[in-house]
Amino acid sequence: MGAIRSLIFGPDRGDVGELKAKYGPPPSQFIRLSNGVNVHLRDEGDPDAPPIVLVHGHTEDLHAWNHIVKNLVESFRVIRFDLRRHGLTGPAPDNDYRIENYVSDLSMVVDHIGIDRFVLVGHSMGGRISARYTLEKPERVNNLVLVSASGAPAKEDRSPPMALRAMKNPFGRFLIRRIWSRSMAKKSLEGMVFDGSSITDEEIDRMWDFSIYPGNMDAMFQEFRETWDALDPADIREIATNTLLIWGKEDSICPESMGIWYDSHLPNSTMVVIPNIGHNPHFECPDRCSDEISSWLGALT
Repeated sequence: MGAIRSLIFGPDRGDVGELKAKYGPPPSQFIRLSNGVNVHLRDEGDPDAPPIVLVHGHTEDLHAWNHIVKNLVESFRVIRFDLRRHGLTGPAPDNDYRIENYVSDLSMVVDHIGIDRFVLVGHSMGGRISARYTLEKPERVNNLVLVSASGAPAKEDRSPPMALRAMKNPFGRFLIRRIWSRSMAKKSLEGMVFDGSSITDEEIDRMWDFSIYPGNMDAMFQEFRETWDALDPADIREIATNTLLIWGKEDSICPESMGIWYDSHLPNSTMVVIPNIGHNPHFECPDRCSDEISSWLGALT
């Protein structure tokens, strides 16, 4: 009966209280933005140290940075948060998932925390959001780090993954809602890394738990009804901020060519390509990533 019910209605919704107890204990905190979004965030490290803000990617959450944060907190005040429709932040009250709203949320978060200038690090979708934020508020971003960022124009001969194509049409969304399972979450995570054996049960459980957080999946489908245009090369050339690009050589989601596109248009960029690494360098090789960020920032000063 459980399988039949799941096929008709989709997987059961998670319990918010249980999920907050599991993924939101201290140092987690929750802040309500002026637009009504209740953001889950963590603010760690020496409060007097240089601040660094981490913006995660699609279907991730602030815990995706866990491995690299262990290194960064030695030198930085590290702020990370769950984007709208992700993690414990959950669906936005306005149900609006245009990139402009993600950028606005980021702006409100740093204003709420009270930091004027900071290093901004964005992964995948979070990289695209970070680039847009830097375009709008260049005076706030001391330095920019894009990790396997999306936003570059996709090559015409490159087809997106089947699951992403399915989310673009009503029948695909209907099907995904009803067949989505923990095993599919595992396969999704394995597709983001070069070595699938690096994915732990903890990572799988977290993706599964947040995918059934009430409203998160519906919000994701709503977002995929939106069209996020590729970034304009003319705009990217306006970003004078020193920018570090970190890419996995084996990234099949935002391939190396996207990093090269950014590198070719950003006036002050440095690109690092890491062999035998996929779409999630901060997870697959956190020590290498934190070393690259620290040494690059050190060289700038």
